[in-house]
Amino acid sequence: MARQIRCPSCGGEHTLVNPGISMVVCQYCRATVYWDEESALKLGAQSILPEADTRLYLHATGRLLGRGFTVEGHLRYDHGRGTWDEWYLQLEDGSVAWLSESERQLTLEQATRADAPIAAPSQLRVGQPIGLDQRPYTIRELGTATCIGGEGQLPFAVLPGSRYAYADLASLDGLRFASVEFEQGDRPACFVGHVLQHDQLALDQERPPSKEGARSGRDIRCTNCRASLQVPENRPVQTKVCEYCGAQLDLTTAQANVLGVNPANLKPPFAFAVGQAATFSGVRYEVCGRMLYEDAEHYRTVEYLLHHPEQGYQWLVEEEGHYLLMRPTQEAPQVDPVGLPAKRGVRVGPVTFRKYEEGTVSLIYVDGALPWLAKSGDRFYYVDLIAPPRIFGVERDGAELEYFHGRYVPVAEVWTAFGLDEVPPRPRGIHAAQPFERGPVAKLLMLVGGVFALLNLGLLVWSLGHAGHVLLAEDFDSEQFQAETVSRTFQVGGEKIMSLQLHSFLNNQWLGIDLALMNEKDEVVEEADAEVSYYSGVEGGESWSEGSRHETVYIKAPPPGTYRLLLRGQGGSGEAAGPLHQQKLTVTITQGEVLSRYFLVLAGFAFLFPLYEWLRRFLFEKRRWAPVMPESDDDD
Repeated sequence: MARQIRCPSCGGEHTLVNPGISMVVCQYCRATVYWDEESALKLGAQSILPEADTRLYLHATGRLLGRGFTVEGHLRYDHGRGTWDEWYLQLEDGSVAWLSESERQLTLEQATRADAPIAAPSQLRVGQPIGLDQRPYTIRELGTATCIGGEGQLPFAVLPGSRYAYADLASLDGLRFASVEFEQGDRPACFVGHVLQHDQLALDQERPPSKEGARSGRDIRCTNCRASLQVPENRPVQTKVCEYCGAQLDLTTAQANVLGVNPANLKPPFAFAVGQAATFSGVRYEVCGRMLYEDAEHYRTVEYLLHHPEQGYQWLVEEEGHYLLMRPTQEAPQVDPVGLPAKRGVRVGPVTFRKYEEGTVSLIYVDGALPWLAKSGDRFYYVDLIAPPRIFGVERDGAELEYFHGRYVPVAEVWTAFGLDEVPPRPRGIHAAQPFERGPVAKLLMLVGGVFALLNLGLLVWSLGHAGHVLLAEDFDSEQFQAETVSRTFQVGGEKIMSLQLHSFLNNQWLGIDLALMNEKDEVVEEADAEVSYYSGVEGGESWSEGSRHETVYIKAPPPGTYRLLLRGQGGSGEAAGPLHQQKLTVTITQGEVLSRYFLVLAGFAFLFPLYEWLRRFLFEKRRWAPVMPESDDDD
């Protein structure tokens, strides 16, 4: 039988949806009604929840992973730099479920136990591993949550203003999440869950229009200069920067408090304005915030916060005219990249990135409206990992660890996304995530050159097995070749090329030979000449030699028939000719030999452009890594 209670404040009646309910926020007066240990009704503070950027709402019905549900309770927590919501769902089979939501990212959670005792919050650190439900998790964030308020019915009492320490965890692949809640006096409560896509959550009726109506924003007054400002109502805003005085206003309290003020003499190099629209991958985003960061070496980076009501937030980062598009991710590197040397491989999911750099940056200018608290002087530690055109960013801000997946975006694509017709400025230098690119002509030449080179290398290998057949092999002594002599006859076939190979065992001598090919009528049909020389000796205790005792001459083959070779030679041991005694000259004539050297030359020529492109890429990579690598180790 359903239990009914009456609000102690206004007398409003409430029917409890299940026996496990321990707290009700009165729908009439917003008072918090809860039970003490004796089951006596207690009255807590009034619970007021402002509008939020979410599809869910109290009493919404629909189907979650195929099961019907009703939203029976809702809590909102503040962790110092933002908020998140917890939704209590009653399922059609009588069970319950919790949905955690932050910036429209949904996580379905269930209670679990730790594999081992968990230390106190003060002894934990981000990046530390914790085992839950027999799975390894890593601490991504440590903090203290403050309950802003709630509505509906809940299985435990949480009063507005109550606080507890927590640790948010995630698996390496970012697909499973966990949280540890440290309630004072109790052992930690542990929850595990996984990301829930919005198409897995079907509502019977989408969230009703905001009670604020169709206005685009609400008006506030700058507490620094008293100027009238408008704050967007279609998304959570914690920091609003005054357009007139540059004051950074904290909107998390009833009255806007000044967090900081932008430097008056600083003119940031912003290319795009707050409110300007850009379309990436078919989704229209709006610039809702702009930030200027500076590192210890005064190197500056511009970030534009882009927002879409359904897709959420992403960052457009500009460095020296180069652009990156970054989006938060729960996927984590398999090893902590902090302290690793540059170029060290770090695996993130299926991709191996390489460590590029790490350091600390400071926020020196901010404007627009941001969903977190931001002020001049904020600092965070970063690590960049690259696998061009992809980049993976690690940011550590105190007790919070965040990861970002990004890609390099050509400046022309950025200008097109913003609908700009003018020619964009040319980026300076080489960006860490900039891919090495070849134009279509270069790609075609690379393909043609590679195919042609491989073809000629194949022909080179084939030619090595075609040495031809011998037509003549005859020795001549020095008396014969120093006088005019004729070889014996030989038959020439139909192949086009003949080779005349001469070999003599000369030592510190030279030999010049005139050659003539004669037909049966003793007519000279082809002529050639060759020289064989060889010198050697010992100088300074080391042997040396130059020249060759072998020479090959190629001639065009005459028509098939019977031929003889006429030869005459002279030589000596110096510049002047002299007699050569007891020297033998071997002449070998072959036909049908395939000239391998031509294929080698053609293959080398074909490789020239690929070699040029390889050199161009080598120099590109050298420039990429030069800022972070020692001079002696800046190449791949």
